[in-house]
Amino acid sequence: TTNGVNLTDGLDGLATGAATMSFLAYVLITVWQYGQSCSLVASESCYPTANPIDLSIIAAACAGATFGFLWFNTAPARIFMGDTGSLALGGGIAGLAVFTETELLLPLTAGLFLITALSVILQVGSFKLTGRRVFRMAPLHHHFEMLGWPEIQIVVRFWIIQGLCIGAGLALFYAEWVRS
Repeated sequence: TTNGVNLTDGLDGLATGAATMSFLAYVLITVWQYGQSCSLVASESCYPTANPIDLSIIAAACAGATFGFLWFNTAPARIFMGDTGSLALGGGIAGLAVFTETELLLPLTAGLFLITALSVILQVGSFKLTGRRVFRMAPLHHHFEMLGWPEIQIVVRFWIIQGLCIGAGLALFYAEWVRS
């Protein structure tokens, strides 16, 4: 996740908007886990997550911080995140997944970051094995830039993809709870 956010941080607002959505997903997950906590409700489908309300506060603070940063990071960006910020955001998302015991949902709650990282892996692997490139440029968002798409169009469409991934992740999280 940490490198995925770093690789996604190449267009104004892309990584920041996607990270905001991921943190908001963990706000919902942790609030749900708090309401279904084994310390509150003794049932077979309760969550043994330690301190879910504290995790909710952390996720909400991260969502608020990234949302506020997005004001200055959208095109044309006046403030840039850099490696330190993107790696910290990825670490925060990964940490929330570990503490909420939802690591298997991470490919969905961080879907755009996974797609971006896979595009780089495909590009490098293909070039090393065959000498040919899969994309005009990696990561994937730069491929679309090379095709002539406007930056804001790429960013908004990738945000939509991230939103769909998060929706699928939250639906899977809820479906698993209903099933148990």
